[in-house]
Amino acid sequence: MAGAWKAEAGLSDSDDFAYKPLHNRWHTVMDGGLDPETSGDVITRLGKWAELSFRTTGHSLRRGLATSSKRDVNERKVIARPGGWVENSAAMEGYFEDGDGWEENAVVKVL
Repeated sequence: MAGAWKAEAGLSDSDDFAYKPLHNRWHTVMDGGLDPETSGDVITRLGKWAELSFRTTGHSLRRGLATSSKRDVNERKVIARPGGWVENSAAMEGYFEDGDGWEENAVVKVL
């Protein structure tokens, strides 16, 4: 499925946008990427559609990026770049703490 989308959207450049807008009338894939507000609206609508018990926003992806990337043992400078943080960002560090509540918890080996 992902391969079909990449082919249809002409996604051959790994630095290009993964999500592109569709033309209002013709529903063809357009150049450029979705703006941040539209991306956030899509994430929020999908969260409602999935009947999640919490409200998802575009920010949910940003937090998930930081947490998942750190779990995969990426360096902070690698994590910071796509999230728009500086390497020693306190906000990015706060996401790690939230995500590491169980993985890096002092009582894990005690229980």
